[in-house]
Amino acid sequence: MSYTLAIAGLRHGHIFSLIAEAKRLGIEIVAAAEEDAATHKSLESNEHIKITHSSIEQMLKEAQFDILGVGDYYSKRGSIVLQALRAGKHVVADKPLCTSIDECDQIAALARKKKLAVSSMFGLRNSAVLQHMKELIAQGAIGAVRTLCVSGQHPLMLGSRPSWYFEEGKHGGTINDIGIHAADLVPWLTGLEIVEVSAARCWNAKASETPWFKDCAQIMLKLNNGGGMIADFSYLSPDKCGFKVRQYWRITVHGDKGLLEYQNGDDKLMFADSQSETPQYLKIEKPDCADSYLAQIIAEIEGKAKPEQLRSEYVFKTSRVALQMQQAADQNLYAMPIG
Repeated sequence: MSYTLAIAGLRHGHIFSLIAEAKRLGIEIVAAAEEDAATHKSLESNEHIKITHSSIEQMLKEAQFDILGVGDYYSKRGSIVLQALRAGKHVVADKPLCTSIDECDQIAALARKKKLAVSSMFGLRNSAVLQHMKELIAQGAIGAVRTLCVSGQHPLMLGSRPSWYFEEGKHGGTINDIGIHAADLVPWLTGLEIVEVSAARCWNAKASETPWFKDCAQIMLKLNNGGGMIADFSYLSPDKCGFKVRQYWRITVHGDKGLLEYQNGDDKLMFADSQSETPQYLKIEKPDCADSYLAQIIAEIEGKAKPEQLRSEYVFKTSRVALQMQQAADQNLYAMPIG
């Protein structure tokens, strides 16, 4: 069966990776809606996408398609996803899926009721180095996982980052934005579950001209084996090279028998166990995987989903965990159970 795609909102650049995947797979993009006039105008001559509508609601009524890709600003996404589900469409949304627990629960309930698939774009899974880390953890190379330390520092890029980030009410929180990757990585990498937000904090620092945008975020989590994770998801990385520094994504996993560490931009995985005189740097020869968000949702639609691929129930659960992490920071909650 062939599938068609429509796009709702292009105000975050991540949506273009979904557009690129569609073209690579030969999936026709039959419509695209952008409601922001300035963004709409800026895309008039874009070679990758043709804007066909200035209203998402109108596009949902007029266009015939199977899957909707969502890339609007964060706090608008939940309502778009719900609109699409009511219209009988499957959905792939850039992360985060939405910005409230209530929206997340509504999306999950409606998708189940209408037997529609919903996915999200968790891109770190594409890393060949992280895939090898996952394999070594599953093989018991470092023993039982006890702690994770994650740095997810991002550049703020005032003036070039989309302006809606700094508009009150549109972002939804730095933990839900960046920390959602941790909500995905913990179970995917280790097989463990996050069961408690021990502590979480968001605050405004570098983006001082927009005090409502809390650009710094740190969190401490408890895992279901008694282990824990400490993470920093802040917009403090240097603007010009912020996506190239090691702290953009640095993931360290300690176990009973050793440790593994991934660093952004490195094709080697650091490994040391109890018998090592010096750490080993395991070179990963295979390239990163291409984006496969559409391929995975199509597999789910057709009942051919593999156990560890992204599926709707996992996306709902992971999105909800990230939102609870954000809630703990927003409400100054400690030792908050996840559930």
